[in-house]
Formats: sequence, C-alpha cells, structure tokens
Amino acid sequence: MRRWPIILFILLTPLGVIGQLEPLSNQYLFNTMAINPAYAGSRDALSLSLHHRNQWTGFDGSPKTTTLAMHAPLRNEKVGLGLLVMNDRVGISTSNVVLANFAYRILMNEGVLSLGLGSGIRIFGNNWEELVAVDQDDDLLNGNSSRYVQINFSLGAYYSSDRWFMGFSMPLFLSHNFSSTSGTFELANDYQNYNYLIHGGYLFTLSSNWKLLPSTMIRYNPSSTIQADLNSFIIYRDKIWLGISYRSNKSVVGHLIYQVNNQLAVGYSYDAGIGNLGSYMGGSHEITIRYDFRYIIDVIGPRYF
Repeated sequence: MRRWPIILFILLTPLGVIGQLEPLSNQYLFNTMAINPAYAGSRDALSLSLHHRNQWTGFDGSPKTTTLAMHAPLRNEKVGLGLLVMNDRVGISTSNVVLANFAYRILMNEGVLSLGLGSGIRIFGNNWEELVAVDQDDDLLNGNSSRYVQINFSLGAYYSSDRWFMGFSMPLFLSHNFSSTSGTFELANDYQNYNYLIHGGYLFTLSSNWKLLPSTMIRYNPSSTIQADLNSFIIYRDKIWLGISYRSNKSVVGHLIYQVNNQLAVGYSYDAGIGNLGSYMGGSHEITIRYDFRYIIDVIGPRYF
C-alpha cells in the first residue's frame, strides 16, 4: 500500500502551459542538485556531473546552459556538501551562478530525508553593444554597467529510498529589480516571483533484467501558471536507459542514458516542440556526464536517483 501515494501523485499531476521559469533540464534525474540543494550527498559518493543544454537551436540567441555540480556526504553521513557552478546565456545576456549547498540528512528506517540550503552569488551581464537602440535616452541603456553581482539562496527538501524519491525546492528565490535612479539592481523579496518545484518518481522491478521508472516534475510560479513534465524510463540490466517525456508547454523528449560502469554514466536527450513554434525550432539537445569517484559509505546495488 505504501506505493500508492507516489503512484497517484505521478498519475494525477495537473498539466498547464507556462513560459520558461528558469534554465530547464530534461535530465534532472542526473542533474538534481541544480534544482534542489537538499540533493547534496544523496549518491553516497563523491559525485561529479557536467551538463550542457542547447535549447531552441532554430533561433539566434537561443538559451544555452552549462552546469558543473560536485557533491558528497561527510563521513558521519548526516551532512552533505555540494558546489554548483552554472553558466546561462540567452541573447545578449549572460548569467554565472556559483552556489555552495548544504544538506542535513536524517537517516530513517527505509530511506533518507534531507533538508538543504544553497547560498552563493549570481554574476549577471548584458552585451549592450550588440543592440541597436531606437531610444538613445533609454534609462536601461544609459549608464548601465556591463556586470552585476547579486546574492541568492535556494531551499529544498528531498527524500529517497531504494524504490522512490520525492523533493520540493525553491531554487534561487530572491529577486533583483533594476533601479534607474541608482543604476544598479536592488534586492527585492517578491513572493510572486518564487519558483516552486516538486519532483518525484517510483522504481518498478518488472523482471531480473527490466525496470520501469516513471517520474514527474512540476514547476509553479504565482505570477504565471503550472508547467509539468511526465517522464518514463525503461531500464535494461541497469545499463541502458530509454525514456520519453511530455512537457506541458507542448514538447516531447526522447532520452538515452548508458551506465558504462559503476562510476561512469553518459546521457543524451532531444526535445522537439509540438505546438505552434515546433515547425520553427530545431529542437533542443542535452548532454550529461556523471562520475562517482568512490563511495563514502557502503552502498548495496546501483543508485537510480
């Protein structure tokens, strides 16, 4: 009976339509610390992952995101530490985030509950010389610095066992508004701009060689609406992962992940738009490489999430 809450959670997820809330990732199962600081240390190993996404390849200035994540539990198993470095480029804008993550891990009978905090800086800049200004007196252009340094925080909770996982997070929730008077961005704590993420999944064993892993992620912003991903992976002999996803902004994603050995995994995904913009876009590509250097504590069986 314990499996029914997570199954119902996956199947009854509401679908909506929304614009991009923050840098998207199709492979959040392999890049979870980018959306939830509580994931730090969850692989019970010193884990390093490199992730790159090239989105909407048919458009000039389309989003490109590169993420480097490193995390591990401490020897006492109650604390996980992580470092997240992310570069995001959209049009003339470039954003670099450096975030230190801390997770307090509560060991339970069947799994681990983690509470996480991320703290760091975001360096944001615009290449104004690439623009042709219609209004030469625009306050956003005159006297505008090319670089800004902004502090930010992330909060999250994450539970995982051998069979299922669920997480809740608010990544980079602080807002910064530009002031034409001071010519800088000023800190603003606006609840309407918070991004709330819920993600979860359940692992089914179909046979000795085959497993099924359905999962979902919901993104919600109070000033907009809900966006949901529905995902399903079929896993063959713990080596080959084949998956398909549907995103409620009308895109379909195909996944291929290969677990080379106990330490190394590589993944690729491609998503194609099926809405009005689908015929104009070249789709989006993602590549992920993850390496677990060594296990800090004893682990029985492979880690699926």
